[in-house]
Amino acid sequence: MPITLVEQEPGCGPPAPVPILQWEKEFQVLLEIYRRGGSPRKLLEIGTYHGGTLYHWLKNSTNMDTIVTADSYAVGVDNRNLYEAWNEALCELVVIEGDTNLPGTANKIEPYGPFDWLFIDAGHYLHEVTADWNLYSPMVRKGGIACLHDILTHPRWPSIEVGQLWTRIKNDYDTFEIVADHHAEWGGIGCVLL
Repeated sequence: MPITLVEQEPGCGPPAPVPILQWEKEFQVLLEIYRRGGSPRKLLEIGTYHGGTLYHWLKNSTNMDTIVTADSYAVGVDNRNLYEAWNEALCELVVIEGDTNLPGTANKIEPYGPFDWLFIDAGHYLHEVTADWNLYSPMVRKGGIACLHDILTHPRWPSIEVGQLWTRIKNDYDTFEIVADHHAEWGGIGCVLL
C-alpha cells in the first residue's frame, strides 16, 4: 500500500505520513546518527503522539530487533492503525498504551530492554520529563544513547520545561546538542551518551 506524505508546518519534518513536530534540520542530523550508530537493535520511544518520529525510526531501521513506542493516547491523536504499514523492515513493533510517568507503564516496557536508543518526547513539564528520564534512562544499556526533545527554553512557551532537566543532565553525563537555531521558540535535541 503506498504511503502518502502529509504537508508539514514550515521547517518541520522530515516528510512523514502524519504530522511530525521536529525541526527538520535537527531531526535529520539525529536520523543520521541513528543510521550510523551501529544499527541499534532495540529502540524505545517515549511519547508517540502522531507517530511522525516512529515512522522515521521504522523507515531507517536495519537489523533492528525491537522498537517499543509508548504513549497515553489521551490527547485524542491515535494513529496506531497506520504503524504496521510503516514497518517494512518487519521489526518487532511493540505499542504500549499508558501514562509513561507511571511505574506500571514502565513495568510493561522493561522486559523489552535493555535498549540501545531512547527518545523522550512526551510530557514537557519538568515533573513529567524528569519522571520519564528517571524511569527509562536506566533501561538503556551501557554505551547506548538517550535523547530528549525540546531542550530549548523560550518565554513564549513556559510550559516547555525540558531545558531545566537538560541543564542538570549536562552536569552528570557526556552529552551533545543538536540545535538548528538557539533562538527558536521550541526544539533542540539533547543527546546523552550512557
